[in-house]
Amino acid sequence: MSILKLSNITAGYGKKPVLHNVSLEIPENETLLIVGSNGSGKSTLLKVIYGLLSVWAGKVEYCDTLLHDVRHQTEPYRMLERGIMYVPQKNALFDDVSVVQNLQFSLLHLNNNRETKKRIGEVWEMIPDLQEKRHQFAGQLSGGERKLLSLAMVIVNRPRLLLFDEPLAGLSEENIQTMLHWLEIIRNEGATLVIVEHRIVHIRTISKNILNMDDCDNWNSGL
Repeated sequence: MSILKLSNITAGYGKKPVLHNVSLEIPENETLLIVGSNGSGKSTLLKVIYGLLSVWAGKVEYCDTLLHDVRHQTEPYRMLERGIMYVPQKNALFDDVSVVQNLQFSLLHLNNNRETKKRIGEVWEMIPDLQEKRHQFAGQLSGGERKLLSLAMVIVNRPRLLLFDEPLAGLSEENIQTMLHWLEIIRNEGATLVIVEHRIVHIRTISKNILNMDDCDNWNSGL
């Protein structure tokens, strides 16, 4: 079963198209690595899927239901409710509040304080380094710690479809292995991962499916 299907997508910024007639089908519980040169449309593709950019032509379907087309666009704030989570390369956190408050904010869609507390408690056990920083402002964290907080937000939300833009960027080798470890666990628990990443050698340990955005003949792709 395909969890995500893009049909003849064209989209871009202003009047400049970046994606041209893109079709892509991703089966459930797969990991897709998206690579390509700067400006090839990697991040744009994730934004279109999440509804941060409008579709100019074509449609995006999730679990055989329409997410976006030229007449309809599901609002990004509805995505977590549907099991879709997007982690951008930058600005994924609220810098002026604490680590624990970032986690709490990411779970507001649950509207359940008891479940929120339970999930955050679980993530402290999984990533104890973050628990030590739980009252520190996110803006005071190092680059590696910020990535771990973004990862923690994914873990507590338990997405069915995860869109992650450069999860390994700026990480030390130790934290790269930590990130890969948890991404593999998230995938093994049933999530589908769509990852934009430049560190192909590292990410290949959890994904053999690669989409090269520079290969124009690669469109109309399926895994």
